[in-house]
Amino acid sequence: MIAMVVVSCSAKASNDPEEVAKQYTEASFSGDIEALKGLISQSEVEALEKMEDSLKELNKMNVKPEVTVTSIKEEGDQAEVEVSIKLKIKGFSQLQNQNGRVYLIIEDGKWVVNMLHSK
Repeated sequence: MIAMVVVSCSAKASNDPEEVAKQYTEASFSGDIEALKGLISQSEVEALEKMEDSLKELNKMNVKPEVTVTSIKEEGDQAEVEVSIKLKIKGFSQLQNQNGRVYLIIEDGKWVVNMLHSK
């Protein structure tokens, strides 16, 4: 699931892991690098910037994700959110369905995505 690794709306600071996971997933599939930068751990921003060309290609595909959170486990300063994703892809009549898991941590008082562990 490369799109989840290469990771809609602009990112907003949130203390709700469910909302952050949803925004992250939407931005990942639509290739919105600016939104992703506000949703991931600061230590991963440089790695994300190295994938900018891949993200631009995703953005050109005009993917429209519909994300539904199916479960959430929150324990202290960590959370695991499972999502169901329906993808509308320009030029395809059928929806593509995928599932994913987003791991979050608290950094500087807000929930952010730990990309390396998310899939």
